[in-house]
Amino acid sequence: MSACTWSGQSGINPSDDLLDFLRRLPDMDIDAYLEAASKPLPECFRINTLKLPEERVKNLLKDRGWSFVKIPWARFGYKLMSGPESGLGRSMEHMLGLIYVQGPVSMLPAEVLEPKPGTAVLDLCASPGSKSTQLAQLMNNEGILVCNDISATRIKPLVANLQRCGVINVIIVQSDGRLFRNWCKEQFDNVLVDAPCSSLGILSKDWSAANRYSEKLSRRISRLQQSLLISAYDCLKPGGLLVYSTCTIHPLENEWVVTHLLDERSDAKLLPVSGNGLKSRKPLEEWAGVKFSSEIKNCFKCYPHDNDAEGFFIAKIKKEM
Repeated sequence: MSACTWSGQSGINPSDDLLDFLRRLPDMDIDAYLEAASKPLPECFRINTLKLPEERVKNLLKDRGWSFVKIPWARFGYKLMSGPESGLGRSMEHMLGLIYVQGPVSMLPAEVLEPKPGTAVLDLCASPGSKSTQLAQLMNNEGILVCNDISATRIKPLVANLQRCGVINVIIVQSDGRLFRNWCKEQFDNVLVDAPCSSLGILSKDWSAANRYSEKLSRRISRLQQSLLISAYDCLKPGGLLVYSTCTIHPLENEWVVTHLLDERSDAKLLPVSGNGLKSRKPLEEWAGVKFSSEIKNCFKCYPHDNDAEGFFIAKIKKEM
């Protein structure tokens, strides 16, 4: 089966632009990528210890017929094996905020950031709140968590999820993240930038991304990501940690963006990121004739077919004292 004739789900095909891009990636198995993208993600969830102790929630789920296994890279993450046909998203435990349904690799960025109770943390692109609620949980609702999003429409699900999960240490801001550094310079111990992207790592959740992709789109998004990352970094205290993550596989939105930050901020240093059980691959050293920083090798990168899950890119950045 060749990528040129691959038809995917009924009536939906990847664009010619996407296929051309995939062919240019030196480490890409196109058939494996498209096959993984055509399958639903494994149903995974986090137990929310802000509401009840982990063991109590596990027992509640088991008593109601759910079977699940631990995810090694997320402290409170689990993969569903079997359960009632209605699904976790319609369960009482979900509605009460005892669990949060979330993609398995999506749980890794907050774990990499490792926010501590009592610290000041910024989630610059926070909606719908998957990682915000996780950050609050890791902070044990202690300290200050600032959750920002530019869109009033997107603020609504963010607020709903924070409330459902019992997050009380939060300040919600509606602002252009690119401007955040103007009033919050060096104010945060940790910053998360889960940046808007072309979503090429989660086609199984949104097949429209396969049809709307173009190189022009990635270049436009890359410029936005660069501005967001610079703003986020300038909000970081000396000695603080920043995590930049995307759910795409495009080097213009990943390696290129992080290299731009390293070029612009001499006190930025990339730290190694471990997948802790997730299969990963080496980030690219160059793309379209542009060589990336040698530090890029410290970043985490995986494709959807590596773990039968999402494709992700994660960079852990320290601002040196």
